[in-house]
Amino acid sequence: MGKIPKRATIRDIAKLAQTSVATVSWVLNGDSRKYVSDALRERVLEAAKALNYQPNLLAQRLKGKSRKLLAVIVPQLENIVFNRIVIGAEKHASARGYKLLICSTDDNSQKEIELINQLLASWVDGFLIAPSLDGANSVDLIARSGTPLVLLDRLVQGDYDAVTTDNIDAAYTGAKYLMEHGHRRIAYIGWDIGLNTILDRYKGFLKAVDEFKLSDREIIIRKCPRLAEAGYKLAVEILDEFQPTAFFVDQHNIAEGVVQALRDRKIRIPEDVSVLIYGDPSWAKLNVPEFTCIHIPDIEIGAEGAKKLIDDLEGKDKAIRTIFLKANLLERGSVAQSPVKG
Repeated sequence: MGKIPKRATIRDIAKLAQTSVATVSWVLNGDSRKYVSDALRERVLEAAKALNYQPNLLAQRLKGKSRKLLAVIVPQLENIVFNRIVIGAEKHASARGYKLLICSTDDNSQKEIELINQLLASWVDGFLIAPSLDGANSVDLIARSGTPLVLLDRLVQGDYDAVTTDNIDAAYTGAKYLMEHGHRRIAYIGWDIGLNTILDRYKGFLKAVDEFKLSDREIIIRKCPRLAEAGYKLAVEILDEFQPTAFFVDQHNIAEGVVQALRDRKIRIPEDVSVLIYGDPSWAKLNVPEFTCIHIPDIEIGAEGAKKLIDDLEGKDKAIRTIFLKANLLERGSVAQSPVKG
C-alpha cells in the first residue's frame, strides 16, 4: 500500500509562496483588514492550488466560523413535492454561498434521530427539516443543540421557524370550486395519516361542505395509505356504492390510483366524473384533458425556508415565525359542470 500523502497546511503554503503564515491566513480567509498586494495574493492562491490545500472545516467551526453548510432533511426524496422543496432550498442557498447536505428519513422517526445526531456531529450550521409523523422529538433534539432550524411544509408543536402552505384555505378553495360547478355528490379520498398538512386539507374540505350545506348523503369520505393501489381500491368501492359526480383526492400518489380505476371502468373525465387533485404531479398535464390541481408552492417553501435560516445565521432575521404560503388552484380540464342537478 502506498504512503498516504500528508495534508497540506498553511505553513506549507507560506513556504511555497515565500511569505508569512499570517499573510496566507489573511488571503485564504478573505480578511480585508490587512493590505496584501495583488501579486502576493496571487502567489498565495497559486501555492494553495498547487498543494491541493483543503481547509480544516472542523477547526474553523470550533473557532466559531461558519462552514456555510446546511442540512436538509425530508421524508421522501421520491415524492415530487419534497423533491421540489429541496430544489428551491438549494437554489437560494447556493446563490448565497451555502452548500446543502440532503438526507431522507423514509418517514421513519428512528432514522430521523440517527441522521440528526450524525449531522450535529458534523457541525452543520443549520437545519431545514420536514419532520416525520413522530418528528417532534427530532426537532426538539436540534433545538436543544442550539443549532438554528426551520421547519418545511410540516409543523410540530413548539416555538420554531417554519414555512408551510395554508392547506385549509387551499382545500376549501378546491372543494368550493367543485361545488360552484354544481357538484353535490362528491367523494373525498384522503391519506390516512395524522400529519397537520393532511388534517388541514380535510378541514378545508369540510369548511366548504358546511358553507354549501351538503348533507351526509351527498358526500362520501374514505381514507387510505399513500399508495396508488390503495386509491384504486377505494375508487372502485366508491363507484359501486355511491356514484359520485366528482372526486376530491388530497394526495397525488393516491390520485394516480383513482384515475386508473376510472379509466379501467371506461368512465370519462370530466364528462362522466370530475376529478380535482391536491398537488400537481408531472403526470397531471399528460392527460387529455389535463387535470385540475391545487398547486403546492413547493419550490417557494424550500427557497423561503433557506432564506429564513440563512438570514437567521447571518443575524438579519432572528424573529421566530411561521410563514404561510398560498397554494394556487390550476384550472385545467378535469372539472366540468355537474351532469346531475343537485
